[in-house]
Amino acid sequence: KSNKHNIEFRIVPGIYRIIKGDVKFSQIREVIPEDLLGRETTLLDNSGLKKELAGKIVMVTGGAGSIGSELCKQLTALGISRLIIIDQNESELYYLQQELKSSKSENIFGICDIVNYKRLESFFLQYKPQFVLHAAAYKHVPLMENNIYEAAAVNIFGSRNIFDLCVKYNIRRCLLISSDKAVNPTSIMGATKRIAEKIMLLYAARKNSRTKFSAVRFGNVLGSRGSVVPLFVNQIKNGGPITITHPNIYRYFMTISEAVSLVLNTIKISRGNEIFVLDMGEQVNITDLARNLIILSGLKPDIDIKIIYTGLRPGEKLYEELLTQEDKVSSTKLEKIFIARQEPLKKNELTAKLRNLNKILGSSSVNADSELRKLIIDLVPEFIKSEK
Repeated sequence: KSNKHNIEFRIVPGIYRIIKGDVKFSQIREVIPEDLLGRETTLLDNSGLKKELAGKIVMVTGGAGSIGSELCKQLTALGISRLIIIDQNESELYYLQQELKSSKSENIFGICDIVNYKRLESFFLQYKPQFVLHAAAYKHVPLMENNIYEAAAVNIFGSRNIFDLCVKYNIRRCLLISSDKAVNPTSIMGATKRIAEKIMLLYAARKNSRTKFSAVRFGNVLGSRGSVVPLFVNQIKNGGPITITHPNIYRYFMTISEAVSLVLNTIKISRGNEIFVLDMGEQVNITDLARNLIILSGLKPDIDIKIIYTGLRPGEKLYEELLTQEDKVSSTKLEKIFIARQEPLKKNELTAKLRNLNKILGSSSVNADSELRKLIIDLVPEFIKSEK
């Protein structure tokens, strides 16, 4: 029969299985990210943002990723005229294309590696974006420890390509999506994101540039592809165990929708040359999060689903930070959005070190990764060794 009242149906096990007590109720109830947050989500009023973006042309790099795709969805609801979505992941870009079919904006789906300057430039030339939201990056900490070349190429020089083209084509605003892992980094991924912030600040300080540059730092997003939550959900479905690296590991969390809502709202308050920091509440203990997820799935921790600890992975911290000791924090007129102001950078020193880094990327040295690691750490004096 047709479901004219839009009621969601679920099939539950037979009554005899329920009476016997051998039913896993995760088959009945779906857990949503908000269940695990431990606080109310924050969604800002987008009326002022709509005035800023309505009728505009916007480019999103990394648009097929978790954050990028949510940026695209929220942008199309703000009345933009054209959305240029750049990503090198063909499959995810296709899925997003299907999702956005009913949107009113003109959507351009471009398969492009941001390291390829000429290919990237063709999108600026052809589609003339006015706003660029730069979310493209490699983000998985352990993977980047063993793929330093790609982390440096994409997160550092791919970002520089974006900033350079924004200046060249007089883009109004360029917003870098950064990470809490860029603060006092213990990983190559975090260090490369910190270097991207530094390069952004150099471009922001250019007196002849019409582009307003800014960055937004925030932590983990519940339910994203890189989040622990989908991993834990699959582990529970398979009967466990849930694997956690350390019993005392803590992380900041936001839902995708609230993180993107706050990110977009920085556009209407940015004057350029800022690193925005989102107030993500208290850090969450990952063991507590796992136990809550088991309970919300209708099961018992340590009885139905075991939790085991596997040890910290290379580059992994016990806890994350949103600010460095040097950051001077100021509030903004928007709830949960702050600005971390930093001392001016030494341009010549940074650009010289970047040239050396780029030379190694252009070589075929068998020692390239170890040489890259040394230079990346040298570019980030606040880099600290992983906790054990």
